[in-house]
Amino acid sequence: MAEYASRALRPEPTGLATALLDALLGFARRLRQLGLDLSVVELTDALSAVRDADLLDRSRLRRLLMLTMVKRAADLPTFEAAFDLLFPAHLPPGQQESHGGLPAGQGQQQAAGLAAELAAEPDLLSRLIAALRGDPGAGLPALAAEAVSAFAGLGSGQLSGSERYYQYRVMRQLDVSSLLLRAMQLDEGAQLPSFERRVAAMERQERLEDLRAEIAAELRWRLADLGGVEASFAQLRDSVLELDFLQAGPAELAAMRAAVRPLARRLAAAARRRRRLHSSGRLDVRKTMRRAVAAGGVPIDPAWRRKRRSRPRLLLLCDVSGSVADFAKFTLSLLHALHAELPLLRSFVFVDGLAEVTDLVESSPGVIDTRFLLARPGVVRGDGHSDYGAVLRQLLDEHGGEVSHDSVLIICGDARTNYRPARPDLLRALHRRARHIHWLNPEPRDGWDTTDSRMGEYSRECDTVTEVRNLRQLSAWVDALL
Repeated sequence: MAEYASRALRPEPTGLATALLDALLGFARRLRQLGLDLSVVELTDALSAVRDADLLDRSRLRRLLMLTMVKRAADLPTFEAAFDLLFPAHLPPGQQESHGGLPAGQGQQQAAGLAAELAAEPDLLSRLIAALRGDPGAGLPALAAEAVSAFAGLGSGQLSGSERYYQYRVMRQLDVSSLLLRAMQLDEGAQLPSFERRVAAMERQERLEDLRAEIAAELRWRLADLGGVEASFAQLRDSVLELDFLQAGPAELAAMRAAVRPLARRLAAAARRRRRLHSSGRLDVRKTMRRAVAAGGVPIDPAWRRKRRSRPRLLLLCDVSGSVADFAKFTLSLLHALHAELPLLRSFVFVDGLAEVTDLVESSPGVIDTRFLLARPGVVRGDGHSDYGAVLRQLLDEHGGEVSHDSVLIICGDARTNYRPARPDLLRALHRRARHIHWLNPEPRDGWDTTDSRMGEYSRECDTVTEVRNLRQLSAWVDALL
């Protein structure tokens, strides 16, 4: 790749151009490891874009690389995080000592003293309020650096949590709601018209998001400096995979959506490698001896009994009610993204009714919106609360003839029946017809068989019951299935 990408530079690259090429090649490699679809074309465009740019202008460099390397909006958070790690901003000159360069005890004392000083002196908070109100003299990067130095607790040089943990500490100490309230009171004191007040409120919210981004960037590269860039990249790569489906917020769900397709590509590649390695089967002695006659009895060309690849028909049954709907859409998207490895896959969704959505999921370019699944006729028939007994009855009556010895039924749901009849006997009837039944439950195992959960009754009729709370567990289960 370096040979082709270097053509974007001058015919005889200088030392600076070579360093730039190496840096961008490393950056591209990191982005691909994080799941971005990045080819030689994008890298060549990036090199052409930054060739004559001012490399000391970090904001411009970020924009140029983002425009040339990022294809999808869902990949922007990953790009921003990787850029902050490999191209960190510099601290202001007066803050170099508080960035982990002191001995542990001295740094901790200095950080504690600085935090106490800032808590007593409202200068930082006043400047934050001014920044939220759009004061041109209030620089968000400098304010973010001060807030991290004061409230993150990184002065000891000992890491005790992830970036999310330290960001929570900083934002909690800043008390964002109070900052916004004080900024709003100042706007009301200025007696602005109602329309201008609404516009000002929207602008304050945007600046608050900018402040969050600056604090996250500041924390990201300080943690990389303390714990190492490799550890930070590993945490960045794994953080999305460890998020619980039932506890993820909107931004976290967006990051999980961005991770599903790259995850599917990795699983498919692993399955193809295993198939190539284990496709030979056992030695066919009779054919090998016949071939050996031509070589004077030496078996130089062994014959193998090729394994017949089992192609079971997969039936995927997903609960899309309540909080488990997000788990269902990620399961649907991940399995359908593996269409080359799972060619015979039919998908059904249910609440208190059942409907097939195979066509809807196959035509979706990414993770399908739950609203489209719920809008399919037949999914909601009554009050909109899940009814496992009624759904199993409908599946057996309408599709029982399609369940045979080469079928594998996968059920995704929390097994919470809303105190309606569970009907595990219907699942037993389906198991008599199917080869296997696997149940995936996104709830913690400690919550099974509590209140209206009937997981224990259903588990007796299944071959396997697996706790699948995040993308890592889901990918591990799919990898075992493949």
